Amino acid sequence: MIIDKSRKVIYLHNPKCGGTFLRDIYQEKYGDTEAIRWWKLYSREYGTDLGHISYDDLPRFVPDFEEYRLLMMVRNPYNRFISGYKETKSQFSTPVRLGGLINYPWKYYGSGEEYNRLSKVEKVYEQMKSALPFTFLHELRKIQLLSAPDFCKWLGSSNRKRQDLFLRNKRIPWLNPQSDFIGSGVTVLHYESVSDWSVLFEAFGLMEYSGRLSIAKDYTMDESFYRILERLYPDDKQLFDWYKKIT
Repeated sequence: MIIDKSRKVIYLHNPKCGGTFLRDIYQEKYGDTEAIRWWKLYSREYGTDLGHISYDDLPRFVPDFEEYRLLMMVRNPYNRFISGYKETKSQFSTPVRLGGLINYPWKYYGSGEEYNRLSKVEKVYEQMKSALPFTFLHELRKIQLLSAPDFCKWLGSSNRKRQDLFLRNKRIPWLNPQSDFIGSGVTVLHYESVSDWSVLFEAFGLMEYSGRLSIAKDYTMDESFYRILERLYPDDKQLFDWYKKIT
């Protein structure tokens, strides 16, 4: 999330929709300002990933948010799922192999005297439990062993509790519903639209960086994949319907 108080603009960071690119160029131009103070990892204190604060959580961080112009980006939900799957897989690749340092949760969970007394394997296990509470190692391992389409099919045949573990868990936000970042007063922009990116650049005074924009290409997938995803994300139905019209 970017909170630009001077311009009275807030950017809600919907995962896998170019937000990190926007943050990076914002930081390059303006430095480590208060505007990006909440761009952090999962916080036990706040109960959410601070890099991807949802619309419903916004009042806790910006009580006067209604005085701001609110912007967010959505992405073709099929492409976004695959991108989110790849991100989640890369974040949890190391602990599943039980070796080395894990690049995302390790930085946050690796603290505390009790934690530091654990063996390396015990630390990895604790991190995995923290990232995906109330689950078993084989649940998390699924995302390592299955391709994106097969992972999607596995989720589609799973119960709601298991689906929520991966899709509605604020500890691993990359597969969260895009509707979590949409609400009253929010201008919804589209990742695939160069003109919509221009709206973002202009809003934050970043037009000189527009030449760096690189929009990811579509992934190839079969019809069955589409249907399963639509069932997995009922809250994003309007988004699925909209992208069907333009593809």
